Amino acid sequence: MTPEPAEKTAGPDAIADRIARTHRYTAEQDTVKNIAAARLAHHLLDDILAKLRPGMRESEVKDYALACFARHGIEKTWHPPYVRFGEHTLLTFMDKAKEDRVLEADDIAFIDIGIVYEGIEGDAGRTVVFGQDKTKQVLQQAGETVFRAAREFWKTGNPSGIALYEFIHAQARTMQLEFCLDPAGHLIGEFPHRGWKRGINHFPETIEAAKWILEIQLRHPTLPLGSFYENLLY
Repeated sequence: MTPEPAEKTAGPDAIADRIARTHRYTAEQDTVKNIAAARLAHHLLDDILAKLRPGMRESEVKDYALACFARHGIEKTWHPPYVRFGEHTLLTFMDKAKEDRVLEADDIAFIDIGIVYEGIEGDAGRTVVFGQDKTKQVLQQAGETVFRAAREFWKTGNPSGIALYEFIHAQARTMQLEFCLDPAGHLIGEFPHRGWKRGINHFPETIEAAKWILEIQLRHPTLPLGSFYENLLY
């Protein structure tokens, strides 16, 4: 989850100052701890996703996630678990669900967690599909495919954050899907963050390894269905 919405306006001096503070912050970060927090988050997410069954409510899964965190000694979260079923997979982190949906036998769902482990944020998000609906399966797979392509582009091309997300948008369009998150991607590390908070998609410089989270949220162009995937870039 991106920690704060993008600022609507920012002058060049303010942007330059925020970039400078971001570089100072990332230089201080312990990438080993960042990776450890990310791996723990995905381990916990494995546990939560394995619990999902048709008939469960979003609130039940959220409660299970919080209990799972407690069992692993996680006392603080960067954000509450986001559990989205069906049409709610169109909701971003800025949107609040108006009902407590039930997971259907033929459904799509995603879970987005943000734990704080030894003072470091660990984020993880993934989409799963129940049933044999091909459209939902394609949408779920697309998120991970776009993430992998973007990570390879980042590793080989060393793009700016803006260029990285321009690539992601282009990848989504080739799949006839829409990218629907802004701001997207964010700085990771010590809780709370310092430095850039407008999303990787607005960052005009290059992205360092193990210091930024990449977020992919896609939606079907005509159906009320979406998918979400996030992981640490390293």
